[in-house]
Amino acid sequence: MPTLFDYFNNDFNNNGSLSLSLDNTRVIRFPKLNTHKRVVGQGTVEIKERMHLHGTTSTRLPTFYIPTHTDTFDIIIEILKQFDKGIVHGLQMDVIVGSTGDIKAGLEKTAYTSRMYFYTETQLQIQEIERLTNFCTPKKIFLTIRSVDYLNFKISQERPKAFISHDSQDKVLIASKIAKGLSSRLYPVWYDEYSLKIGDSLRESIESGIKEAHKCILILTPNFLSNKGWSKTEFNSIFTRGLIMKEKIVLPVWYNVSPKEIYEYSPSLADTFALTWPSPLEKSEKQFNEQVEEVISQIHTALTK
Repeated sequence: MPTLFDYFNNDFNNNGSLSLSLDNTRVIRFPKLNTHKRVVGQGTVEIKERMHLHGTTSTRLPTFYIPTHTDTFDIIIEILKQFDKGIVHGLQMDVIVGSTGDIKAGLEKTAYTSRMYFYTETQLQIQEIERLTNFCTPKKIFLTIRSVDYLNFKISQERPKAFISHDSQDKVLIASKIAKGLSSRLYPVWYDEYSLKIGDSLRESIESGIKEAHKCILILTPNFLSNKGWSKTEFNSIFTRGLIMKEKIVLPVWYNVSPKEIYEYSPSLADTFALTWPSPLEKSEKQFNEQVEEVISQIHTALTK
């Protein structure tokens, strides 16, 4: 399932007008207050800061990610104070936009919007929201806080766009990595660990996932090819849908199988372009992880084109 940090990373990426972004990790030092609002020490937290540049107006939209912390409210206040002082928005993104033939006069200056987004793992209390409103109103700043409620709402609205069919023995090495990789890119998938709840009918859930998905990812391994149970049932359902609906919905991923083995299992699959999953035995851990990310990126591109 996607995390709040995944939404922080992706929420504005599909907005065509927000064409550039610059990331930064910053340590925020903030005063720790007691119940009487008196300073009793100093706290520190590492936050993620992203500055989005609007491609046509050159305005900057700042967004921040704050991990789980008991002092989230005080951290936000400190960020706002630093923003006022020009510390936080020191990220350099001076880009001249325009077209050939433009005639320009005067000083081009990048402006900041009055809107800021905070992604906070710790949900703020109503009283804290009111205090933030009182702090921001005279400064003409508008905050959007995205936290647990936002994450739960977004997840509740998602419908799987891809169905991942795999043998249970390939879950750790391949299936879970693809599911997590696509979810982190905000591409929802039908995957048993994500999609099945206690009491659900396995057959009905699988059939619904196959019928509703835009594409079906087949993880073809020796385990899958020898499985005469659910994997074979899923394949038959996927094949039937493609045949009846006249759709090309299969996206195969091969691991440790040969074209001949695929042909013997299904001649039509042997003629379908497939991606190859890397072997962890032939690469260093770093190389393996890099190749896994590359394959997941290729899967994501194939699903979204």
